[in-house]
Amino acid sequence: MSRRSAIALIVKARTTLLANTNEQLSANAQHHEARVADLTRLLFDVRAGRVDTFVLKEPTPMHVTVAAD
Repeated sequence: MSRRSAIALIVKARTTLLANTNEQLSANAQHHEARVADLTRLLFDVRAGRVDTFVLKEPTPMHVTVAAD
């Protein structure tokens, strides 16, 4: 997939996760925050070209390979 599409996919997954923040129990708050932080870091890495292959677990598991520009 293109880098632009991969970025859009990560943004969508992160937005969905953030939208569900209010529904998370306080016991899972740290785990939830860690997942959001991981997606944020992945977003920056894909944008910068440091990562070309990754696995997204949210909302459905998928393996993504970014095509060369």
